[in-house]
Amino acid sequence: MSVQYVSPKVKDVLSLLGRGVLLSSLFIFPGAGAGLKAILDIYEEDKREKEFREWEKFNLPRLRYILQRLRRQKIIEVSEENGVSIVRLTEKGRLRTLKYKLEEMSIRKQKKWDQKWRIIIYDIEKFKQRQQKAFRRMLKKLNMFQLQKSVYITPYPCDKEVEFLRNYFGVDEGVLYIVAERIEYEDAYKKYFGL
Repeated sequence: MSVQYVSPKVKDVLSLLGRGVLLSSLFIFPGAGAGLKAILDIYEEDKREKEFREWEKFNLPRLRYILQRLRRQKIIEVSEENGVSIVRLTEKGRLRTLKYKLEEMSIRKQKKWDQKWRIIIYDIEKFKQRQQKAFRRMLKKLNMFQLQKSVYITPYPCDKEVEFLRNYFGVDEGVLYIVAERIEYEDAYKKYFGL
């Protein structure tokens, strides 16, 4: 039975590196480094096997090509640790990874609604108008209901998503996350969310 390799996308590679999954320069430069056994000796056995499998599924020549391109673009860097070269994201790479996370963000619906409303209120300073518009676009993309110009509601937990958006757009102080058990006219909102 032949093994089917996946052709990696830049997004896949950055996502794995962003999660801290170990990658040695063995993948970038054939013959470089101390060989797989020396690389694997750095990490605990269970963790390293799982991490290696994450990379093993990719078509190796394509992975090398992407990694070399990312290195030239200064999105990744290679450093030496315990005699082994390790690949890491640069600041530029971390920002690109955050952008991918933003594009894929969604709010998970609960199987059974907990009867609570999540209210997001924001008052973002005028000089951060671009961030305010982007923040509002993301709330709409996440299928939140616009109650007023800068007030949105959803019946689903989204504190982690809102926290991520606050940090990503740099609007921490101007955003308030409230959990409420009851709001006026909630029958209309239940209908909107199909509850």
